[in-house]
Amino acid sequence: MPAVVSNATRIWEVNIHWDLYAQCGIWDPKGKGVDIWECVRAHHSTLATQPPNITYWRYVARR
Repeated sequence: MPAVVSNATRIWEVNIHWDLYAQCGIWDPKGKGVDIWECVRAHHSTLATQPPNITYWRYVARR
């Protein structure tokens, strides 16, 4: 089943708790779009756990 991307998808930030299946958006300046990632392991965000770290995130789509 494909993931649904909400218009209210949160921007990735440090020091936030991300629940399993929560989604975040990351601006891609090269592609001039927003990459949407889905959390695959609940965690508190640090620079080491930000997307595209596949231990914590799964790529969903580009908006």
